Amino acid sequence: MPSLEFDGPDLDRWIDELSRHAPDLAKDSARHQLYSIAISHLCGHERGPEAFTRKQARDGLNAFLKHPTAQAVAQLNGGAEIALIDALWSLAPLDEVGVGDSIEQALFERRIKQATLKSAAHIALETLSTPPKKRDGSAAKGQGRPRHYTLEWTVAELCKFWEMTVRRPVTASNLSGANYSQECTSPAGAWVTRILTDLGAHPFPALISREIARYVRRRKIENSS
Repeated sequence: MPSLEFDGPDLDRWIDELSRHAPDLAKDSARHQLYSIAISHLCGHERGPEAFTRKQARDGLNAFLKHPTAQAVAQLNGGAEIALIDALWSLAPLDEVGVGDSIEQALFERRIKQATLKSAAHIALETLSTPPKKRDGSAAKGQGRPRHYTLEWTVAELCKFWEMTVRRPVTASNLSGANYSQECTSPAGAWVTRILTDLGAHPFPALISREIARYVRRRKIENSS
């Protein structure tokens, strides 16, 4: 299994390039956020919580319900664990979680009671039994590939991060002087393309350019509605 790490100098270059457009950039915070996006992208469809099917997550939760303890949460597959923790948050505030504390910390310290874990597992199972929906709101026929770790997701996250940091909207342009380029040549587009090229997962700039243009179109539609 290939390593999920990537070179630190790559991250430094991304930060340096971004800081040219955002002189007041909080570099430490930016490093953490960009690292998180990059690792999520490298996880792809084959790894991480989204790699587990809904059935695998339900199977894990059904097994968990036989012995619902805080210790057993750590033994759940990724999909089941995320669903359970989301359900615990939906039950908050919980007596077992102190003020200013987190559910994850309470689980680590084994403070969450068995009855609470059972309730959360049932909520998670109900959620996972609800068929996913398509973009138009109708029920999907199949589970499909999780969209969270796709190229579309990564481009959108990087574009949102650019806009939040630089405080200017992302634009999509493919002009390089008087010539057309397959690669997006706007400042934000070139930055996003560099990151994805450095990560090595999508060497085709035209695909990245298409997703940047899609993000810009979607943002314009949302802002006009």
